[in-house]
Amino acid sequence: MNKIKRKLFSMEAILDSRTINDQLYFLVKWAGYPISQSTWEKADKVPADSNMISEYKMSVQMLGKTFYFDPLDQPPQIEDFVDIPPEKSELSTFNTKLSEFQHQINTLRDDVRFILQSQLKLIKELKMSKNAIQQYDILGSPASQEKQQSVQSDMMQQSASINYDGSFDQGDKVEKIGRAVQIKKSKTKMYYILWKRRNNGQIPKNSWVESEQMIENDPAKVCQYLWNKLI
Repeated sequence: MNKIKRKLFSMEAILDSRTINDQLYFLVKWAGYPISQSTWEKADKVPADSNMISEYKMSVQMLGKTFYFDPLDQPPQIEDFVDIPPEKSELSTFNTKLSEFQHQINTLRDDVRFILQSQLKLIKELKMSKNAIQQYDILGSPASQEKQQSVQSDMMQQSASINYDGSFDQGDKVEKIGRAVQIKKSKTKMYYILWKRRNNGQIPKNSWVESEQMIENDPAKVCQYLWNKLI
């Protein structure tokens, strides 16, 4: 049975490194072969227990990136092993960033629109709830009746505090006659009238009324006043 002999290759050193499409590659020099026959390999192919990576970093730190440079023995280019995408121009990079920025703006605009729509919906719901409560009050809820009575009472008190000139022409009624006087020049007799509270709660202002008008509209009050004066 023929046995196929396979030749084993051992890594001697790392000469360079590049990152392509987020993948790290090392330029590996193989033991017993010149630099020109080195190959670019993925980083995970380098044995983890070897010191080649640390030695490579130290060489770059001390001697620079081209520490292995030999004009007579040039290494192969990484393009011979890896498909490298074309470098993006500055304009292309700018357009990409601009597109991302526009996408962020559109997303922010959508968020703002959603917030405004939610607020408008909430305002409408609050208005509907308020209208429903008002309609319930109008239909005669106990709270509404008490509130209406309180408002009416306040209005009556406010109206009562306002003075209006009383007169028979406005339908006012006499509460009592305060006093009587006679004007010397015209010989006209006048009565000082205290008026009754009106149905709307207003209290007419006390006023002077001629005797003839008083006798015509409320003779009983005139008689009562004169009788009280006699006794």
